[in-house]
Amino acid sequence: MIRILSGDILIADVIVSLEGNPSLAALVEKYHLKPGGKEALDDTRLAEFSAAAKGHGVTVTPGGSSANMLATLGKLMGKDVEVRFLGVAGEGLYSGMIRDSLEEAGIALLPEHLPGGQAAVSFVMVGEGGQCTIATHPGNARDLLKLSVISEDRVRECDVLLVQGSLWHKFERGFPDRMIELCRKHAKELWLTLPTQTKFSEDDARRFQQLIPHASLVLGNESELVRVYGAAFQAALVKLQMALGKPSPKEGKGKRAVGFITSGKTGAAIVTGDGIEYVAPMPIEARDIVNTLGAGDTSFAGFAAGYLRGLPTMACAQIAMALAEEKLRINNPRLAAPMAVMKEAFPNLARMLKND
Repeated sequence: MIRILSGDILIADVIVSLEGNPSLAALVEKYHLKPGGKEALDDTRLAEFSAAAKGHGVTVTPGGSSANMLATLGKLMGKDVEVRFLGVAGEGLYSGMIRDSLEEAGIALLPEHLPGGQAAVSFVMVGEGGQCTIATHPGNARDLLKLSVISEDRVRECDVLLVQGSLWHKFERGFPDRMIELCRKHAKELWLTLPTQTKFSEDDARRFQQLIPHASLVLGNESELVRVYGAAFQAALVKLQMALGKPSPKEGKGKRAVGFITSGKTGAAIVTGDGIEYVAPMPIEARDIVNTLGAGDTSFAGFAAGYLRGLPTMACAQIAMALAEEKLRINNPRLAAPMAVMKEAFPNLARMLKND
């Protein structure tokens, strides 16, 4: 069994179409939101977006990048992984839904209960081609999750620490810094996702350039990698290759370091110290794309599952692309039954991933 520890904000995604909602479209224009972009909401703006969505058909689902990835990974791996998640499900309207989704995926929430907790709420506004514009009220996990929740025992007991790149902007800097510090101290395997925020400083770039050589698994997309290295995509891939090939010891059991970088309609790149390989996306008609939300998280879960099974990196990438393609067809950030989807649509890949 592989034991994974992570932490992040937990989100209730309120998915609503921009089509036929001029009030919501006006807010997108007012706050200069772009397709694929993300905006933070304070209490006043939360009320504005809530009012604009009221009376229109919405879909409410559990979300959050780390939770999306780990819930999918948990369902793909079953009892072969144990996931512990540092987060705040809250006590409000959506808390039960969030808790149930974690339990269904076999994820243990830590701490189990924090009085006064408020989960984050994201308005996911779906436009043309399923592209999503996201506006998020962060809840109060930043205030409630103190450094003490990242205890030495919790890190010592895990095998893998998944650190979301955006944590440095979501929490006090000491929170992710302590995760990294204890990961190194106890020689745990580090999985690192690249930061999603577009407001990205030179200090942010240096931080990730220094962290990447210590990771065994690096997950991100083209725009995130370009921001980290401040270079065009192909040049950034080469820089990632050099970083993953550095002789500095990786935390964990000495696994070969690998990066998986998605690139939208062109597929993805697999990066190791030995080279760069490319994998094509699974074919899907534009008219069949319902919602892009969570496609990246789903692909990362697929790649990580293959990685944990010890499959060749190209097989890991093909599993990732297959799951992402199926996710694009639904109006939800997560596949309800990813292994069942694999067995039906991609039986050969499912057989590779299944460990009976």
